[in-house]
Amino acid sequence: MAATETRPGYEVLRGAVPAAAVDGVLRHIHRDVATNGLPQEWLSGWLWNAHWFPHLRWDAEVLQLLEHLPQQLRAGELCDPQIVGQMPDDPEQQFELQAHVDQLPDWSNGRPYRRILGVALTRNGPENGGLTVWPLDGAAPREVALDPGDALVMDPRLPHASGTNRTGSIRYCVYFRFLEQ
Repeated sequence: MAATETRPGYEVLRGAVPAAAVDGVLRHIHRDVATNGLPQEWLSGWLWNAHWFPHLRWDAEVLQLLEHLPQQLRAGELCDPQIVGQMPDDPEQQFELQAHVDQLPDWSNGRPYRRILGVALTRNGPENGGLTVWPLDGAAPREVALDPGDALVMDPRLPHASGTNRTGSIRYCVYFRFLEQ
């Protein structure tokens, strides 16, 4: 059983997804790059909308991450999975974090999100732009460090933001959002 850390508005499930499943998604992504390339027009669009490899999001390798998470966390209508990659940023540039709350898709007909689940595929920490959250109890913002295979369970009202990637590697994670049915 994975270790759990609970805070107001979010919970971290340490080691929730086995390394083989995480590796399977990364292999699938990187094989896609080897097969199809990474055209500039794709990359430039992905950098600005935070949805990488949209053509892979419903593939079995991505969806199988959910199979390792508790059934009660998967309740509701699954929205489009989001594969996120964050390229290295200019380490000299300073960015101010801008917290946001995920917006409902137009097709939801006003149904709210039940929860957001994130699965780290690589290390997600302050050094590579990992998530900062603003706890719902009004506490100061907190950086949430995740290792590959850790899962983040977020209340959909939780303000959050990604920081600056000061490493030489791409930070990867997958987010799943569930709507009330």
